[in-house]
Amino acid sequence: MNLSDVLYNLVGFTAVAIIFLVILAVTLNLLSKKFSVDKIKLYGIFLNMNNNTILSFSLISINYLFLVWCLINFQMNYIYVIFSFILILLSDIFAKNYKKIPLNIINLFIECASIYVIAILKDYIFKEGFNTLLFIVLVLVVIFIFLYFTYTMFRSLNNIVKLQKDLSLSKKKVSE
Repeated sequence: MNLSDVLYNLVGFTAVAIIFLVILAVTLNLLSKKFSVDKIKLYGIFLNMNNNTILSFSLISINYLFLVWCLINFQMNYIYVIFSFILILLSDIFAKNYKKIPLNIINLFIECASIYVIAILKDYIFKEGFNTLLFIVLVLVVIFIFLYFTYTMFRSLNNIVKLQKDLSLSKKKVSE
């Protein structure tokens, strides 16, 4: 895959991400008009967060969308790994979550390797002749990997929220 293909794919990802975010914003806006603000608790997660933590939260979400996009497109190469690596590293640095950096990097390489293996399996199925059993295995593995991505994203977001809560509590104790 040459650089122009990679850039073309990244522009495609950006377009898909923007469309997803617009749909999410419209949905949340409609929900906030339909229900009272007290019933929508999603915004509460951002209370008492500083800009660095919100940026970290956003970087993890972008990386999740990017990995799901790679999973759907069955594409993974070293430039995508580097892009995800930078997102995860910056996220941990902004959240001041230095202890989790090695674990998050190992997890990222497992996620990228799983996408690469799925791409190899897809190529094998469609180049060597369609096999129904292998196709079912491919679909089940894609679903499993998607659920794994979702789990790791929520775990990372939860770690950030806990870390922020711990920091805000320790600051309150110091100021009292």
